[in-house]
Amino acid sequence: MAARFRLGFAPAVEAEGWNFLGSRFSGEMLAAAIDAGLLVKKEKGGTYDRFRDRIVFPIFTPAGQVCGFSGRILGDGQPKYLNSPESPIYTKSRLLFGLYQAKEAIRKSDRAVLVEGNFDMISLFAAGCENVVAPLGTALTREQLRLLKKFTSNAVLLFDGDAAGRRAAARATPLFFREGMSGRVALLPDGCDPDSYVRQFGVEALRGLLEEAKELPEFTVERLVEEHGLTFDGKIKIVEELKPLLAATGSRVKRELFLRHFEQQLGMENGGLAALEEEIRRSPQQGRAAETPPSGGPPAFGHESGAAAGRLLPQAERMSRQQQQVTASLLLNPDWYPRLAEAGVQRFLRGTPGEVIFLRLGELLRENAFAEPEELLNVLAEGDERNFAADILLNPPQPAEEGGECRDAELAEVLNTLGVVQEKENLHSLNEQ
Repeated sequence: MAARFRLGFAPAVEAEGWNFLGSRFSGEMLAAAIDAGLLVKKEKGGTYDRFRDRIVFPIFTPAGQVCGFSGRILGDGQPKYLNSPESPIYTKSRLLFGLYQAKEAIRKSDRAVLVEGNFDMISLFAAGCENVVAPLGTALTREQLRLLKKFTSNAVLLFDGDAAGRRAAARATPLFFREGMSGRVALLPDGCDPDSYVRQFGVEALRGLLEEAKELPEFTVERLVEEHGLTFDGKIKIVEELKPLLAATGSRVKRELFLRHFEQQLGMENGGLAALEEEIRRSPQQGRAAETPPSGGPPAFGHESGAAAGRLLPQAERMSRQQQQVTASLLLNPDWYPRLAEAGVQRFLRGTPGEVIFLRLGELLRENAFAEPEELLNVLAEGDERNFAADILLNPPQPAEEGGECRDAELAEVLNTLGVVQEKENLHSLNEQ
């Protein structure tokens, strides 16, 4: 498996220093490694390795060309997976890990199995379930489904059976509808991930679990009923959450079939759901609603609270230098989010791309406290915010080589900046009184 997937290893700093890879490159190779995100330029010259103490997985295009890398840390550190930053040849929301190796098995079986991690993908592949891919540590995207659709229109989501796994499956339902694909979901027993399950129970048990997978629409409606109940208020919430799912079908006939199919289950046999079809059909927002996932996922762009909602944002270059520095620090240090939020960073970034980045990062961290900064690129709309975030992630500042002292100093500087701004605003308010 190591040879087939061309796995590698990036040594720890304690073993080989900060520039193990960079010391072996020069000229065009060095420039290419920087462009690919394997190396990061230091502000004062030189480079350092992006991947350290990690198993490294090359990311292939469907044609077999290496376009990026994913590193899985050894031990219990965070983030568990670190991916190459976006580059001219690598956008992780448009790629699937293992597709190059699995595409023939997917085509032959006319079905793909989607798991959440690289290790899970390789473990199932090694056990004999070769029609398996993984979405590079991100929430599943439409672009990934479009890529998969070149090989099959059928997919099974093999997720953990916990609340996070159920939410992830529900979020995928509109994407499958929008792409006209058949999706099913198979939930693993508590305490199991795909790797541990196939090791404990074997590939035949896994295949049995996949055969029993539930269709995504049934799964999603059952989850909504379980979450909200069938009281009057519960039904209202269910109907609201069904709107983006129904709009994603893009077909009135399919919507009517869906509604009739679930009327009895929802206790609305007397045509209560028919009005929902009419509302969706008449809504000018139908196309936008189709992009909105069910509850638990991020809302569509422009729906967040605050001054940045629902209007065009200024160019990133029009942020002040301080605003750009604070936004970059927040983006690269998501564990600072609570401290900066408490210090008033949203007010400081009001009306700029930085505010959108702050809001989206908050949504991401509420979903997963250990989310990677790169995952933000999957929930930011194309435009100034996403371009700014991609630039920062591709060219981050030099790391703190002397323990956590430099990092602590940076946090103190950011907090000081926010404090000074707040003091100026308070003084201005007093002068106006």
